[in-house]
Amino acid sequence: MSLITLFLIVFLFILIIISGFLSGSETALTATSKPRILFKYKKGDKRANYVIKILDNLDNVISSLLLSNNLVNILASSLATAVLYDLFGLSGIFYATTLMTVIIVIFAEILPKTYSLNKPTRTSLQIAPVIYYLSKILYPIIFVINLIVKKIFIKNVIKDTKFKDLQSEEELQGVIDMYKTSNPDSEHEKDMLQSILMLNDTTVEEVFTHRKNIYSINSSLDISEIIKRINLSRFTRIPFWKENPENIIGLLNVRTLNVDLTNQERSKEIIFEKISKPWFIPETTNLLEQLVAFKKRKEHIAFVVDEYGELLGLITLEDIIEEIVGEIVDEIDLPDDEFTKNKDGVIITNGEKNLRDLYKNFDLDYPVSEASTISGHILDIAKKIPLFGESVSDDYFIYKILSHSRKQISKIEIKRIN
Repeated sequence: MSLITLFLIVFLFILIIISGFLSGSETALTATSKPRILFKYKKGDKRANYVIKILDNLDNVISSLLLSNNLVNILASSLATAVLYDLFGLSGIFYATTLMTVIIVIFAEILPKTYSLNKPTRTSLQIAPVIYYLSKILYPIIFVINLIVKKIFIKNVIKDTKFKDLQSEEELQGVIDMYKTSNPDSEHEKDMLQSILMLNDTTVEEVFTHRKNIYSINSSLDISEIIKRINLSRFTRIPFWKENPENIIGLLNVRTLNVDLTNQERSKEIIFEKISKPWFIPETTNLLEQLVAFKKRKEHIAFVVDEYGELLGLITLEDIIEEIVGEIVDEIDLPDDEFTKNKDGVIITNGEKNLRDLYKNFDLDYPVSEASTISGHILDIAKKIPLFGESVSDDYFIYKILSHSRKQISKIEIKRIN
């Protein structure tokens, strides 16, 4: 074996190593987690900065890797053919094809890619500086190649931002679904994260307190009666109305009444000085927008109105937080008897209860319904006010009417469909 042949064999092995490096780099960069890289960058890892730059321009970097890898593999195959042809003659071509196929598949593809797939973050950090500068060197060639490809195959490309946003949200939801730790509370954490993503798809009308359930005070009452109703209230913020309960004129924060109200002549003046202007929002506002608005305005209560300005109900900051963390019960909350079961295990409740709360009670996905209350949902299904004893059903429940008036459903028996 001549010295030149030996040199070519050594060079051939170097090419195989380079090919494996390029193949592993491609896999590592496509499999690595950008949030994890960002975390390492904030911790001061300088190599993470290279990875971030690569991920921000991943298309061109992958093109550089593919170009380099193909050049290396073709050169390695050509050298192997030349060496084996020199040693074995014409049959050396067959030996070179077989040998290089096995070597490239195992040592330049499967092994490096498997390693990179198992440790993408670690591998990305190690190879990032080299790949970053390689992509810079090959950029002119890659630019020309991409230009040719776009001219031939890709015409009238329209960037759909909404579609990309939807893809990002679906990807995030998938990541949350896969999230699992040894911590037994991980399921609750997953539910909270999923709930945060759902805020943008949930409107205030789906979770608000209906106007019939709002505790409010008539501003025209005598001051003694107003003070009495304030003392009887379990709420810290009380709406005031004039002429009719739907005409809200203000909101009183009881905590601001840190004065003696025994002097009735002065008390009314004090109370009405503390009443702030009500904040009205449209029913179509989503919970994410409302949460941001609550924070920006430093408010805790908003009144929900329809397109004609008619009062529908109110929503609080606590209502939105409960959509994320679940039901919050504090010292002023009454015992939760919303869904009382009778001796047969059937739920008895009134029609004004929130439909979403019923489905959350059974850990079910919220139904497609324009109604926010259970009675409204029944009316949507029946297209009328059902009579006593009549039953209607949706996909999960059978609703039996126990009492009603000419205008509304009062009491309902709810049975889960098995």
